[in-house]
Amino acid sequence: MKKSNHSDVVKSYQAYKSRVAKETIPCYEPSVGKEELRLVTDVIKRNWLSENKYTREFESRLANICQRKYSVAFANATAALISGMKALGIKEGDEVIVPSFSHSADPNSISNSGATVVFVDVDPVTMCLTRQTIEKAITKKTKAILYVCAYGNVSDLDEVASYAKSKKIFFINDCAPALFGSYKNRPITSYGDFSVLSFFADKTITTGEGGMLLSDNIALMNKVNMYKHDGRKERGVDVIEHKGYNFRITELQTAVGVAQLKKVVYFVKRKKEILQFYAKNLSGVSSIKLFEFNSNGAIVPHRVVIFVPDAKKLITYLTSLGIGVRSMFMPMHSMPAYRAKGDFPNTRAIFKTGVCLPSAPSLTEQQITFVCKSIKKFYT
Repeated sequence: MKKSNHSDVVKSYQAYKSRVAKETIPCYEPSVGKEELRLVTDVIKRNWLSENKYTREFESRLANICQRKYSVAFANATAALISGMKALGIKEGDEVIVPSFSHSADPNSISNSGATVVFVDVDPVTMCLTRQTIEKAITKKTKAILYVCAYGNVSDLDEVASYAKSKKIFFINDCAPALFGSYKNRPITSYGDFSVLSFFADKTITTGEGGMLLSDNIALMNKVNMYKHDGRKERGVDVIEHKGYNFRITELQTAVGVAQLKKVVYFVKRKKEILQFYAKNLSGVSSIKLFEFNSNGAIVPHRVVIFVPDAKKLITYLTSLGIGVRSMFMPMHSMPAYRAKGDFPNTRAIFKTGVCLPSAPSLTEQQITFVCKSIKKFYT
């Protein structure tokens, strides 16, 4: 890296740290406490810090919650996506469809599996892929659809799953922020040849970093496990069957995850209450449209999202007040790493008009009221 480029990177990071430090109302913050400390202390006393009993418990409990037969914990969701695609046999020459409105982990994992990324636009109502958006991009080389549950939301999952099956292509479900949500009384996480979760610090439950892959296919899971464990069947086995990776999580992290599972009812309840409180306090303002999650599901909102005429201007104003707001995903097709051609009007519009408001379970009504009053003041 050139010295000038390194200097720019450092300045950018310092500016980010300075901005976050001034936030009196954080965009999001994890809720950890005595139970997490107790289990982490237990791990340290046992003196086995790599995967052990808490990791197996975390996997087992989430497989049950997600109505999946099998689960494997990973260092992060990106690692889970890469391993899952490798296990499906996705390789160079294959194409994988993914929304441009997504986290970088999604196209990056496709590229790192060797396949070609095919970006498509999203449905403006759900911010997700639909059969109609997917149909435009299908070719003879299409091997899989990488579906992204935008901010925990979904489109018609049954239709997308049926379409993928009819075309004999894999349906991969990145439901990283959609844990505990359901669609038509079925867990969102239960859809797909495999599904992937994230436990980053801003998710409903967190392990700091961390991810999980879930599936009902034991043959697939056996391959996934090998890609996770350096290409071998398990630790202690020396025979390398695949060119794998070290994507393991730690026992310290999964101990935190087990503790977090005990608080799920509270987390989910608070997330839904916060969304309703925003809806009540921002109603009647013509410049603001609150994003509505799919009414055919019991969605757990990952973020409270509003649409306004100019997101950048509102974000600048709220940031100056110490309110932790964020922009939406930047269109991935426009990133320097990809620069894909095509027309993505919905993705561009969502980025230009969407704003993520503070939505941590720890938020007080007083804090939310201040955020809402500040937004109203800006538009009056």
